[in-house]
Amino acid sequence: MRTGTPCMIALRDWEAKSFYPHVPHLGNSMETGGELLGVTDWIPAEVPGSIQRDLHRAGWIEDPYFGMNSLKSEWVENRWWMYRSFFELELSEGERAYATLRGIDYKGHVYLNQTYLGVHEGMFEPASYPVTELLRRGRNELTVLLEHAPDEMGQIGYTSRTKTQKSRFSYKWDFTTRIVPLGLWDDVAIEITRGARIRDVQVRPFLKAGVGEVFVRVNADAESPSAVVACRVTLYGGEATEAGIAATAVAPAVRNCIRDEGEHSFECALRLERPKLWYPNGSGSQPLYRVRVELLQEDGIVSDAWHGRTGFRQLEWTDNADAPEGALPYALRVNGQAVYIKGVNLTPLDALYGTVDRERYERVVRWLKRANVNLVRVWGGGLIEKEVFYDCCDEAGILIWQEFIQSSSGIDNIPSKDEGFLGLLERTAIHALKTKRNHVSLGCWSGGNELTNADGVPVADEDANIAMLKRLVERYDPGRRFFPSSASGPNEFLRIEEPGRNHDVHGPWKYGGPTGHYTVYNASDSLLHSEFGADGCCAYASMARFLPSRDLVVTSMKENATWRHHGEWWCTLDRDRELFGPFASLSQFVRASQWTQAEAIRYALEANRRRKFRNSGSIVWQFNEPFPNASCTSLVDYYGHPKMAYYAMLRSYAPKHASLRYESLLQRAGGTFRADVYLHNSLEAGELEWKAACFDAGGVVFTEEGGAANASQSSSILAGTLAAELPETLRGVFAVRLQVERQEPETYVFSVEEEAPFAEMLRAPVAILRWTMKDREAREGQAYERYEVENAGASVAWYVEAQADGGTIALFSPQQFAVLLPGERRIFELSYEARTGERPEIAFRCWNSGETPY
Repeated sequence: MRTGTPCMIALRDWEAKSFYPHVPHLGNSMETGGELLGVTDWIPAEVPGSIQRDLHRAGWIEDPYFGMNSLKSEWVENRWWMYRSFFELELSEGERAYATLRGIDYKGHVYLNQTYLGVHEGMFEPASYPVTELLRRGRNELTVLLEHAPDEMGQIGYTSRTKTQKSRFSYKWDFTTRIVPLGLWDDVAIEITRGARIRDVQVRPFLKAGVGEVFVRVNADAESPSAVVACRVTLYGGEATEAGIAATAVAPAVRNCIRDEGEHSFECALRLERPKLWYPNGSGSQPLYRVRVELLQEDGIVSDAWHGRTGFRQLEWTDNADAPEGALPYALRVNGQAVYIKGVNLTPLDALYGTVDRERYERVVRWLKRANVNLVRVWGGGLIEKEVFYDCCDEAGILIWQEFIQSSSGIDNIPSKDEGFLGLLERTAIHALKTKRNHVSLGCWSGGNELTNADGVPVADEDANIAMLKRLVERYDPGRRFFPSSASGPNEFLRIEEPGRNHDVHGPWKYGGPTGHYTVYNASDSLLHSEFGADGCCAYASMARFLPSRDLVVTSMKENATWRHHGEWWCTLDRDRELFGPFASLSQFVRASQWTQAEAIRYALEANRRRKFRNSGSIVWQFNEPFPNASCTSLVDYYGHPKMAYYAMLRSYAPKHASLRYESLLQRAGGTFRADVYLHNSLEAGELEWKAACFDAGGVVFTEEGGAANASQSSSILAGTLAAELPETLRGVFAVRLQVERQEPETYVFSVEEEAPFAEMLRAPVAILRWTMKDREAREGQAYERYEVENAGASVAWYVEAQADGGTIALFSPQQFAVLLPGERRIFELSYEARTGERPEIAFRCWNSGETPY
């Protein structure tokens, strides 16, 4: 519905049809003169969306995420696809119209009412065409003819031969099969202005001596020099919801910036006394100021307008403590405070990325915030995400490490110098810089993922490709840090045998074993660990949604083609059998696999944090997965079920946390178990109390220790040493529960057995769980419930978790996977997506509850 000028009218009613290549350009057969029919009929299409989703809904293809169905739909990427939308629009006198397509995937020919507007290539730069003279009274037709998907490198190939700016992960990566989307993956709209139109806006907030200043630069196109005479900028509020005007200014056109008669530039600055400061998640609040920019005509009428938000903060990248000479600055300071990076790597949220809506982005950012994450790396093999993602990160305090669309390929990782590619990369980069620079959450830019020179050394600014990107950052987003790549060398991968060379490094991505894993992380001297992880199975409930029933068995990627299709690189069966012995069921295998992943991630994060600020932070690979995998390095599976590793990260990133430093999970009965106790504090300085208890598999506590230490703000300190004499009669596993203050305790499990050392946890005597709901409320689409859970049996309840009937609702609880001793009670605080109708039935299970989890 029109609400006046200016406005954007989104086109939502679409249909699509398939053709063999070039057929629509001919239209009729040369031989018969008859119409050349399409491969498919016209089918309803969603925009934003993906043609694969439309085809599935219309019954043309089977669900590409189930079993091995994606192999049957690979024909889709090899066809041409015609999209069309019909709309009615009548312009008022003095109005101008533009057809704006924000995400053409990948190369499209655009028509309005059968008039050719042009061809556009590239996913990440919008196409916009003036259409005022082409609009008809009554019905209009906008048509987009998409060519078949271009040939491009998947994970294995030659980076130096890359030629497109299409998201590469969809051509096959270790966490997704090959599903190459085509379609209109972002909004399509008719944009209506008057005589002048805003091209781009730059909002740069500054802080100096407690005074805030917002510098605003606006570039505009006008049909004539007199079409726009001034620009009005208004700053609203100090919170996202406030409407009060904080400052306003009107700027005339900057005449010396006019490059031709139709182009205008405006500059103005707004001052604000004592603005509220924006902090990353866990360090403070995130007040946002709304910004409105208006182009004014001589008669005072608004010709065009832009809306955005900004925040006040000082962000610096500084040298790490005791950094080697020549190291880049990887340590963060925000508003004068040192901030330890608690990060994750983000892949696209879905293989069919155009189908991701606002609600899904909001849910993912909510899960990031809950896990104490303060930085997310938007990985260069994926996407420059839609604006809604950056808006959500502004609100949540999640800093963004944004990579340009380049990634390693294994055979060579050298940035492409192809002339056509560099032109596409430049246009993509300029648009990304102009749109993302206004987000207070944007922390830095990076040239791409794992880019190297011919010798395998991480690429530097001297590379022609990287030098171009650096120049663009300096021009369009001055003052923002640019890193040539992640990793940025001198070593690409963590090598403890080469101390002093592990600056910003990647890897490993596998658990190193009950002794080797701890040797590596105890010896690491990385300055920033920007990518590493470990693999683990997804939830059993998720497997049941994408694996045929015949494949719901304990198996390996080598033995089972369907499992291989859903996680080829990430088979954990042999690893987990060595630790747990043979599995009686698939549920047992899932538990063991997730436990090992969580142990690997937890220790890596804690070991890095113990070296704060010599190490400036960790960025775990990877938070999510865009395709359902039986096993993967993700912390949350495709269907939204957090793995044990998600909660291990949540606790490791907690503002107050205690950790153990040890050498091995394997100990000796009758010997002395020793571990150093570290206290981690991200908050204000103060005394922290800690306590530790060692107990056997029967829940008998045989050692208790504790202490207190003064922890300065944002610190990690050695607080003491835990020494426990292990009984000669000890068999199987024993555990250490470590807690600081009233934070959620961490349970470390060890074993005195050499063969299948942790088998006892899967075969433990049955624990009896009882639970009672204490209270319940619903707010902002979320249901919140509190339960008191009791271990009413005589055995340790290993890893208690809340589950919903059917297993289709992702629950969140900071207490998930808690270990309860006999007679112990714990309050579980749950939240999940509120739905209409009946609420799900909540139950509590543990590894040894005697019932198969959902």
